[in-house]
Amino acid sequence: MSDQVQAIVEAVRNLDQEQRRELTSALAAIDNWPPSPSGSRRQLVDSIRGKYRHFPTSSESFIERKMDDIALESRS
Repeated sequence: MSDQVQAIVEAVRNLDQEQRRELTSALAAIDNWPPSPSGSRRQLVDSIRGKYRHFPTSSESFIERKMDDIALESRS
């Protein structure tokens, strides 16, 4: 174990019961961040994907514009 990790473990071992509860609560909050919207996150992602699937992403749009520019320049 690295020295930093060992120092953290020792510091946690030296916490009193209230401090350990606070640490546990803070770590649980990290696991739940960002707060999930109503319903599952997967459902949200799937619904957005389906709703906007015909819209190009910004990179796709950029590539398409660049190809149009190149084609226009080639014609000149």
